[in-house]
Amino acid sequence: MPCRPGSSRESMLKQHSRRRNLKTGDSRGQALVEFSLVVLAFMTIFVGLIEFGIAFSVEMQINFASRDVATLAAESGGSPTTADCAILTRIDQDIMAPATRSNIIEVDIFWATASGGVNGGAVETYTPVGQLPPSTCPTTLYWTNTQNSYPGTSRCAFIGGTNSGCLAGHSGPDTIGVTIVYKYTWSTPLPNLVPLAGTGFTFTQTNLTTMEPVPPLT
Repeated sequence: MPCRPGSSRESMLKQHSRRRNLKTGDSRGQALVEFSLVVLAFMTIFVGLIEFGIAFSVEMQINFASRDVATLAAESGGSPTTADCAILTRIDQDIMAPATRSNIIEVDIFWATASGGVNGGAVETYTPVGQLPPSTCPTTLYWTNTQNSYPGTSRCAFIGGTNSGCLAGHSGPDTIGVTIVYKYTWSTPLPNLVPLAGTGFTFTQTNLTTMEPVPPLT
């Protein structure tokens, strides 16, 4: 059967067109994959910056609260029975968004050594659950005293220490420390974008100061 004129040329043009379409489809697919990778990388960086900003703000709040109440604790020598009530009230006031009070694991008020450790196990620990009894604080505070080894009445603010009325072992005004342990939980979908273990991490902020001297007992 005789071939029509130009049929061979038309066949070649069709084959070339099909190959070109296949190449165009491959290029579009590759561009789409590359675009998706770029968007994913950009979103990861963007969300990471937001998460870092929130975490940094929370850490600054916890550090400020620890420093603030350490100063308050140092000034509590004249009212030892209500010292911790004032400290816990101030923490409640200092912790605000993006931080949350419920993420506080514990607050430690302790007699500090020269190196910043706990002196002889003297530490008072509170957790933000339950409620302190009315006999402890004049105002309602939703905290629980879980370790009672350094109550306000055992802290020394006298220059003469034991010789001026403090308990045995105090050579002068105590160095008092306040540690706030805070559980930071992820605030963004960052763990879905990068492999991050757990639900967050823990901040621990400690500040020390020497108690303000008060006149000795007469």
